[in-house]
Amino acid sequence: MYKRQNNRWALVDTLYRTTDGGRTWKSLKDKAVLDVSETPYLKWGGDQPKFGWWIQALAVDPYDSKHVVYGTGATLYGTRDLKRWAPQIRGLEEASIRQLISPPAGEAHLISGSGDIGVMYHERLTASPSRGMASNPVFGTATGLALAAAKPSYVVRAGWGDNGNGAYSSDGGKTWAPFTSQPPMAKSAPGPITTNADGSVLLWSFGAADPGYRSADNGATWSEVASFPKGAVPVADPVDPTRFYAFDTTTGTLHASTDSGKTFSARATGLNSGDTEFQLTAAPGRSGDLWLSLKWNGLYRSTDGGATFSKVGSCWASYALGFGRAAEGAPYPAVYLVGSTENITAVYRSDDEAKTWTRINDDQHQWGWIGAGITGDPRVYGRVYIATNGRGVQYGEPA
Repeated sequence: MYKRQNNRWALVDTLYRTTDGGRTWKSLKDKAVLDVSETPYLKWGGDQPKFGWWIQALAVDPYDSKHVVYGTGATLYGTRDLKRWAPQIRGLEEASIRQLISPPAGEAHLISGSGDIGVMYHERLTASPSRGMASNPVFGTATGLALAAAKPSYVVRAGWGDNGNGAYSSDGGKTWAPFTSQPPMAKSAPGPITTNADGSVLLWSFGAADPGYRSADNGATWSEVASFPKGAVPVADPVDPTRFYAFDTTTGTLHASTDSGKTFSARATGLNSGDTEFQLTAAPGRSGDLWLSLKWNGLYRSTDGGATFSKVGSCWASYALGFGRAAEGAPYPAVYLVGSTENITAVYRSDDEAKTWTRINDDQHQWGWIGAGITGDPRVYGRVYIATNGRGVQYGEPA
């Protein structure tokens, strides 16, 4: 028989076992060894995980009393000898993914940002990242992730951290260094961050009550950008390092900068407003080619740097949009969409600049809410990565 003390954060949980009908009990925690070699992220940036910690479920094999599994806020741990415990989650993941980028070069085809477990460098797509959570600093939830389009070895991230809220990498996301300074509100309200095409300028956004901030010295110093729309997500032009864009969701106005993020001015106005999750995306390899996902209000495109937008008539809802390697002979990158072309929300690919769409998931593969992010692989045609709210990163390739 087993019993548990559960749902304790600081004191940590434990399991007790009795072999005399409940007259005496022994804790299993003292002799337990946790083996997380298959899932290094459970070290939370370096610390060995503790036995227990928010136990919410317990199961015992009715045919083997030493085969026990318990569930926590992080994973499922199981044992067959009451001493060695290891995650029982191969093929499963409960991470809530917030950001996805697929670098055009380097070892990793994917870098992801998550709720609770920060940023991960995926050198393999079929195994938990060997480096675990990005450290120096360790983040809980990632709020921003971006790379320099013309210098993909340079990557920046932002999030909720105890020892800094922003960091940069010069080796494509393998290792990180914290910014030597940060804006005053970064600790209390870290928001999305981006870098321009050549990695020379950083632009960091915060809450709707705070201005954006700019750095031209790799995060050593920061200056306020008063004309940046408060709370907007900054988007860098992938070709021209002097250009940034931001969509003000409160007013339905596209703002642009042509002086490397020092000042912003309004361009297209009168677009749908009121939803903070509207997404602006820049097409790779092209300057001023912008796509604006306005959820059930549709998908819009600008080819003049946001001066004007035209509605895309081939779909009526767009929640997330991304790009990948073009089909053979196609002049434009493959476009990936989480949205609706008919009466269902699904995942689509277009090889003709969104004139037509092909559904690439089916009714058995929907993974809950998938509108937070999607991106194709710039090196592999047809490969797509999808952010889920609780099912980790899903990826697919043409059969």
